[in-house]
Amino acid sequence: ADGMDHYVQAPQIAGGGGPDIAAGDGPTDANEYAKAGRILALDEYAEKYGWADLFFPWAYETCKFDGKLYSLPNSFEGMVIYYNTDVFEANGWSYPTTEAELEEICKKCQEAGIVPMSFGNSNYQGAVDWLYSTFLSCYAGPDTVKAALKGEKKWDDPLIKDAIQMMVDYWQKGYLGDRMSQAISNDDMVAMFADGKAAMMIDGTWATQTLLNTYPECNWDIDLMPELREGVGRVFPLATGGAYMINANTKNPDAVAEVLNYLFTSMDRHIASVEEGNWQPYPVKAFDTTLFTENMNPKMLDMYKTLMDAQGSGDVGYCSWTFFPSDARVYMNEQTDGLFLDLLTIDEYLGEVQKFVDNAIATGNSPFVF
Repeated sequence: ADGMDHYVQAPQIAGGGGPDIAAGDGPTDANEYAKAGRILALDEYAEKYGWADLFFPWAYETCKFDGKLYSLPNSFEGMVIYYNTDVFEANGWSYPTTEAELEEICKKCQEAGIVPMSFGNSNYQGAVDWLYSTFLSCYAGPDTVKAALKGEKKWDDPLIKDAIQMMVDYWQKGYLGDRMSQAISNDDMVAMFADGKAAMMIDGTWATQTLLNTYPECNWDIDLMPELREGVGRVFPLATGGAYMINANTKNPDAVAEVLNYLFTSMDRHIASVEEGNWQPYPVKAFDTTLFTENMNPKMLDMYKTLMDAQGSGDVGYCSWTFFPSDARVYMNEQTDGLFLDLLTIDEYLGEVQKFVDNAIATGNSPFVF
């Protein structure tokens, strides 16, 4: 299910209808449904089917709200950088490993009439959370972001401010979407990259599916972001790719729970879907890259090995749709374009984020942060 289905199904569920299994971008969406009493708590089914032992702990714990389980994580993913290998080879460029090298490549792209990094959010304003999740995790660093989410540091911390400032600077210099992102859709941003009109793209691991299925002629590589601040290292901003919930309007919740359990426990079917359809894997303990057959796309296999290595080493950051309070994320998704267009200051922006985080902590509704 596409996470953006959330915006279609929400009015249906509020009106007493909607699908039995509701889908959301991640736990932050599930929390909003839970607050409104639109989805069912799943603790009874979790005990029946042993779900606590089925999933990676970091992914499972994020699905709890107010002490109860309200959703199940339907994939795990993160933010990476894509390189159009044809563009890099044609210009004799090497992949950047530091922020200085990344900015130098961006300048060379502009001199060559190429958009440095493709980006667009005209059809989905919230795509900006791909950017701020990346810059916060990879510049401010995972420890700083975690401390800010837990209330141990303030959101006006210099490292957080500098991370947001770097993101804004990159957009205003034309490195991100050529200052046209509000007029470019998510689909167009991938097409721009695939056609070689852009050399790079900051996007999620999910974009591999579109590149492989829709643009098979495109030659590309995928990697962790360059080190944006010395000492932080190469970081993989991690997330659950979405959340499945049981609609409170369902007539047969037991059957729905049985279907959910089937989805997450039929690994042969699931591995086949990852290999043949390029779907993202479930965040379940049974997942292992050795389960793939010789039919697995080598690029996808390398990507999931990198993902698993990063998860195992702890070199991971925090994506907003999994680890930020839901109202903080909504605010940031709606207002980040305002930063790009100089409609508000970074101090004003982070000051509002601080209020939302403080409230989530005070009310006990702050998401689990591993």
